[in-house]
Amino acid sequence: MDILTTIADFKNHLKALGYAESTLESYRKNLDLFCRYLTGLEVADMRKVTHALICDYQQAVMAEAIAMESKALKLRPVKRLFEYLVKSHKLLINPTEGIVETRRKNRKIGPVLTVEEVKKLMGHPNLSLKTGIRDRAIMEVLYATAIRLDELLALEVWHVDLKDKVLYIRKGKGKKQRVVPLGKNAAKFLKEYLEKIRPWYAKKNSKERKLFLNHSGLAMTASNLRVNLRKYRNCAGIKKPVSPHTFRRSCATHLLQAGVDIRYIQKLLGHRHLKTTQAYTKVMPVEIKQTHEKTHPGADL
Repeated sequence: MDILTTIADFKNHLKALGYAESTLESYRKNLDLFCRYLTGLEVADMRKVTHALICDYQQAVMAEAIAMESKALKLRPVKRLFEYLVKSHKLLINPTEGIVETRRKNRKIGPVLTVEEVKKLMGHPNLSLKTGIRDRAIMEVLYATAIRLDELLALEVWHVDLKDKVLYIRKGKGKKQRVVPLGKNAAKFLKEYLEKIRPWYAKKNSKERKLFLNHSGLAMTASNLRVNLRKYRNCAGIKKPVSPHTFRRSCATHLLQAGVDIRYIQKLLGHRHLKTTQAYTKVMPVEIKQTHEKTHPGADL
């Protein structure tokens, strides 16, 4: 069972399942690293990969001077590869059985903005410019809906319902669909963008249906968004790194701080398992505890 061919088949399998492009790229990169490791050992047949070999690879990864989550990202695709091979009856034994990517207690939630930092960030796009209105709309949507970067980039014009103030996420993670509320501010800036800015950009590319466009009429890219957010973060004097996912974490955390039921947040984020959402309860526990004490009906009993 040729290793290069087998890994190529697995990559195609993931793409067919509808994995996000960022996830596919991460899997490609880390599976290629594993492939090079096997090549260095002169192992060319997937059936020759043993549990001992996987343990050696794990030790090599764990010895690297990188974050624990980065180590997990290197091991996870390898585990999924062999799980796929066993499930599809191409292998009888899974050599990664018992291999732990990283312990959940060692995984850290990324940076979260305070409510004040979000307000400062929102105030920096120049609303006298077309790009400023578009970028404010993007940030408002990210913060209000907590959608993922890939979900934002996949949005098309017809996915917006300004009457009911909702977004229809048609291309969610794992091909799951959901409806998320926009809220008053996000709906306001999105309406202004759709009525005044997008038609201007779309003149150069009338066939493009993606919601957010650049000045050339092309769909906004992940790189465009990250560069813009970095610029506004610097202007706002915020020291924390700010990415599209920062808005997702911040939205979830602020809802928790306000006493919102975590099951609602689970549905908003599109998490399959509640334990994934519960990771956000580790952020700013003091503020959450204070909110609970102020709002819980049993606090005075």
